[in-house]
Amino acid sequence: MPHPLKLYSYWRSSAAYRVRIALALKQLPYETQGVHLLHGGGEQRRPEFIEMNPQGFVPTLRDGERTITQSFAIIEYLEEKQAQPALLPTGVRERAFVRAVSLVIACDVHPLNNLVVQQYLERELGVDEAGRTQWMHHWITRGLSAV
Repeated sequence: MPHPLKLYSYWRSSAAYRVRIALALKQLPYETQGVHLLHGGGEQRRPEFIEMNPQGFVPTLRDGERTITQSFAIIEYLEEKQAQPALLPTGVRERAFVRAVSLVIACDVHPLNNLVVQQYLERELGVDEAGRTQWMHHWITRGLSAV
């Protein structure tokens, strides 16, 4: 019998990795559907995937007929779907701290260094590999230093 949860994921996606960690911590069974971001121009660009997730990003979680996109929305959904074990501490200040650290990574570091940004820097702006590496180091260092 198939699991009710189906995660569309790419093995190198840090956003998908966040969701896989949450699923593992919550011990929720799920099926993985690989979405290779490079093969054939990117499987996430296929019409059937865009129909499910118009942004064309992984992760995407299907729970029956419900589709949830964006790693933090998925993680919050899992937390609300199954409260235990909890992913967040019980104290309001501690939860705020965990959310702040998580959002530094998810909003300030990750988006500036993901595949679509790297491809844009290369293809549209002509930034060479050394320049893209410098870009990534800058934003990763800035974000992780704040953490």
